[in-house]
Amino acid sequence: NVGRRSKLWVPFVLIFLIMTGYMWMVSPIMNPEQIEMSQDSKLMQMIPEDVREQQYEQALNPSTPQRLGQALQGGFFVMVQMMLLALLLGWFIKLSGGTGRMVQSMGIVAWAALIPMGLGPLLTLPIILQTESFFGTSIGLAALLPDGDPSSLLYKILYMFGDFFTWWGVALLVIGYRRVYGLSQGAAATTVILVWFIAVLFASAPMLFLM
Repeated sequence: NVGRRSKLWVPFVLIFLIMTGYMWMVSPIMNPEQIEMSQDSKLMQMIPEDVREQQYEQALNPSTPQRLGQALQGGFFVMVQMMLLALLLGWFIKLSGGTGRMVQSMGIVAWAALIPMGLGPLLTLPIILQTESFFGTSIGLAALLPDGDPSSLLYKILYMFGDFFTWWGVALLVIGYRRVYGLSQGAAATTVILVWFIAVLFASAPMLFLM
């Protein structure tokens, strides 16, 4: 169905609404926690202590316009991520011998993203609100660590690469590109996983190395 008529607006609208609402709810928890985790980083040490305290207070008690702006920014950022991933995957899939159109690549990525960017946030939101910890909440390999320290490098790596909803979405990408672009399962899996890994590594570099 995605290959014939992708109806891109449906997953894009759903994901934008879900992520915007999700960011509205979690930003007063996520932003202060992010500042706390980065206190010992070289970047934060360059900022005067009074400025850091002011930033923390603003993150803890954001105004309604600030909170709305962060929520909308989070929704649009996910949209941009999805489009960039679709462009990268569409290009690399064609290099691997696939035949298809870029709008089909957009459709595959958008519909597959409903799992990690739609279902995932809806299921983890109650846990985040209950525990009052954004980075400490994981439905994936990071939750298996005995200490569960969100500031440790191992936790960050498992948090970014070990989410079960993300794996589910990647599996759907492999199926989608195999069916729509006519690739073998091995070629589709290799290309999708490699591009996804590079994209996530690039996007998560600040979290992994600056915090």
